[in-house]
This record gives sequence, structure tokens and C-alpha cells, in this order.
Amino acid sequence: MSFAQERLFNLDGFHTRIATDVDAHAANLSGWNQQYDQLSSGKFYGKINEIWMGRLQLFCEFTSHTVRQSCKPWQGSWWFGIPVHNFDLSRIGSYCIGKDAIAVRPGSADFELLTPENFEILGVVVEQRELIEHAEMTEHVSLSPLCFNAFLLNTGQNKKAQLQSLFQQILAEVKECPRLLEHPSSRQTIRSSILQALAEACSIQAQPIQPNRTEINHHVLVLRIREYILEHQDEPVTISGICRHFFVSRRTLQNAFHSVTGMNPVAYLRAVRLNQVRRMLRDHNSGVRSVQDAAAQCGFWHLSQFACDYRKLFGELPSESLRRRSQFAERTG
Repeated sequence: MSFAQERLFNLDGFHTRIATDVDAHAANLSGWNQQYDQLSSGKFYGKINEIWMGRLQLFCEFTSHTVRQSCKPWQGSWWFGIPVHNFDLSRIGSYCIGKDAIAVRPGSADFELLTPENFEILGVVVEQRELIEHAEMTEHVSLSPLCFNAFLLNTGQNKKAQLQSLFQQILAEVKECPRLLEHPSSRQTIRSSILQALAEACSIQAQPIQPNRTEINHHVLVLRIREYILEHQDEPVTISGICRHFFVSRRTLQNAFHSVTGMNPVAYLRAVRLNQVRRMLRDHNSGVRSVQDAAAQCGFWHLSQFACDYRKLFGELPSESLRRRSQFAERTG
């Protein structure tokens, strides 16, 4: 385990973090390796309420806009995710998170989330070993890591509602009285309640939910195209060029992006590149010294249209993003 992880696990307590930038928000979730792309237009707002108790993390995350999330929790863990609302509009990989299921991934695996506007999700990250031991002692069931290879646990509506209610209640009580985590008795009760609820949910897991082959193919195609765009950001990438490169028709491309992202491919690809520009403008180590340089490096040549699209997506001009980076450097220099 790295020194950075050890420091995180020692940051016990309750934390609230608010961000008005999608990248800053992605970095606010402790212990995770994440990158977010904002896909819908307007000024972003994100909030995280988070509890740490040693190697156990409970949080509620809110995002104001449609976001593509690339996520990876800390190593040796399992993550469980419960959308509070709009679960039918949120996706993990190729899967739509339905009313009967919760999302789950091991800490060793990267995964993607696509979440709608005004989205709220409850998340729990627990150490695999601790949950396995708890399930063996209390439920007398063996939880093999292999049973979490699927992206969803089919818990049923009642168990899902019970988990949601428990996690929301714990967060509300600890937010009201953070000192609860300072008392060994209440701390242990909270920890045991979370582990017990997860062990019960895992022990009733039915057959893994499987997406159909078309959904899988569409998700893989969109993911590969996004990676291709970022790898060739200094080259002009067109829809016709993508169709030729990936040997797909324009109709297939349109259907894939509509089913996976709810957007047409032109709008999605533009948003991906605009997010990349924003990261360059905000990162003092990117080497970018002007808006024009950042735009050109990501394939934008029509600068007035670029500035208009940037402002529409992020709620500010690219020059404002760059200026705030300079102001931050001056304050901290």
C-alpha cells in the first residue's frame, strides 16, 4: 500500500467539498483516480459529503450536469453505487442501472459512468477482505471476488431501498454531529451496520444482469472513439473519417452514440475536446500559455466559434479559465 493511500485511510471524519468545475469536483473524492467530462451546457456545480472510517468510505455525490466519468477506487476495495434518482438514465459501462440493481466494481478495475443532469449517487467503498470475513461470520456465506465481476448486483427494489435509507441516515446523522465518529462505540455500530447491509445484499445476489450484444458493441465503439480522439487531438477528426477508421456506417455511429450517451456524435466529440482544452487551460504544468495554443492543439481552428462553444458548455470564456489559473499561481507562488 502506498504512502498516499495510508494518509487517506488516516483522514477519518466527515468532509463536505463543493466545486464549480468538473475536474476539481472529480479530484474531491478522496482515494479515487478519476477524470470527468462535462457533456451538457452551463455552469457546473458539484458537491460531495463524505465519511471516512479507516478503510471504509461512505459518500453522497451530486453533479449538476450530464457527465462522463472515468473512475477507479482505491486498490483492494469494492465499490457499491446507488443512484438516488434517475437510475434509469444512468449507465455503468454497457449497463443501465435499473430500479432492482446497484452498481459494483472492484478497486483494481477502471470503469465508466454516464450520469444525467442533477444526479445524486450514494457510494460505499469497503475493503474486500473485511466484507468477505463479515459475510462469513454473520451470513455464513462465502463472497468470492469473482461474484463481483459483473457490473450490477440484482438486489431487488426492497433491499435497494433499505440500503439507500441506511446510507442516507448515517450521512445525515454524522453531518449533524461529526463527533459521533470520535466515539469507538458509535463508530463501530455504524461500521457494522454498513458491512451487515452489504453482506445481506450480496448474499441474495441473483443471476448477473447481462446487457444485450448490441449494447455492449455500442459502448465499446463509443469508448474506442473517445480514446482515438484524445490520442489524435492535434489532427482533424471528422465523422466520415471515424466511419472509415472504425469500419462503421454513419447510421451505426449515430445509433451507438444515441444509445450510450443520449447525444449525437458531433456534439459528443466536440464536448470531449472542449473538456480537454479546459484541462490544459487550468493545468499550470500543461505548457499552454494562451487560449489559442490550447484550442489549436485540440483541433479547433475557428476561434470565435470555439470561444462560443466553450462558453456555452462551461458558462465562462476560455480566457477566464486561463486567467484564474494565473491568479491562483500568483497567490500560491
